Amino acid sequence: MLLPTHRMNFTQRPLHGAMCLLLAICLIWVTVMSYLTFANQGPNSALGNKLQRVAKVSMLYGGTNDMYERALRSHERHGERWGYPMHVLRQDITAGFWNKPCYLLSLVINELAQPVEKRLEWFMWVDADSIILNNEIPMEIFLPPSDLQDIHLIATQDHNGLNTGIMFLHVHPWTINLLTETMAYPLFLPGIDLGRSADQEGMKRVLNKTTGGPNGRGYADGVVYLPRPWINAYEWDWAYEGRRGDLLVHFPGLEERRWPHMAKWLEIVEMTPHEWDLPLEETGYPDRTANYWSLFRSARNSIESVEKKIHAGESMPVRTVEAVRILRKVLREKSDNMDLIRKGLNALGALVGKN
Repeated sequence: MLLPTHRMNFTQRPLHGAMCLLLAICLIWVTVMSYLTFANQGPNSALGNKLQRVAKVSMLYGGTNDMYERALRSHERHGERWGYPMHVLRQDITAGFWNKPCYLLSLVINELAQPVEKRLEWFMWVDADSIILNNEIPMEIFLPPSDLQDIHLIATQDHNGLNTGIMFLHVHPWTINLLTETMAYPLFLPGIDLGRSADQEGMKRVLNKTTGGPNGRGYADGVVYLPRPWINAYEWDWAYEGRRGDLLVHFPGLEERRWPHMAKWLEIVEMTPHEWDLPLEETGYPDRTANYWSLFRSARNSIESVEKKIHAGESMPVRTVEAVRILRKVLREKSDNMDLIRKGLNALGALVGKN
């Protein structure tokens, strides 16, 4: 969360050519070595069987803002409850909103340079205008099961599309590539206006690509959008969209109107912290997340089963191929809508059953 609100261009601080070359060499070396390391980790590796290690990340610099500081302390208390380290960028290191991907990239690279057994596995980015409401919820419950190792970004969407205010990033070479392309977007396409939240819009455009990325097919297959209120519930002008026991409250889009809303919630979590706390088993999160990942896995497996047959030379009806395309599109773009996933999965299952 940036305190200055004026828009800054990425080109305000041009990178020296030699530094760009050095950065590129370092990124290539870390990425190649890390891919080799991950390739040697089978599904039954010791790392995959351990509790996933998470750290929180945010940023806050510029003039002192007590509201943001208190909001970050709510995350620190939650981190202390579950053993999550907290990284907060306190210095302006590049131009405006691009501090977020730059800082995240540095943290991911630093972790990948560590021995495997010492690495964190996920970073949870939290904007400084978000407040933890229920300290009884571990972040691991939102992360993909160990058999879904190719999921590297867990985010949410709202009426504007991608919202990066709360998201989980996997410590993996895939994430290096995503963040690097996001940062490079305004450098290679300077004529495109990315708007006020330039880093968010840049990442959205990179995620929408169908080419490039680690495997030449873009990044969409490595992203999962959870139902937003689970991890990124908003406070609107008129009300909080969540319910007691939910993880947090976030205040995007309220601008200067956010302060009385933040003050209200900060008083609740500081003065009467148990008013919104609920034991994990009473929140519904265990069942909701388990059902979600089970549905997602079934949809993914159904797609892969049909595609495997096609690649083996088996003829498939046009309607079945189209059902696969539709379901894959839902998983890539609308995976936060469980009804759409279920509808697409049932449609594909019905067609496959007839073949």
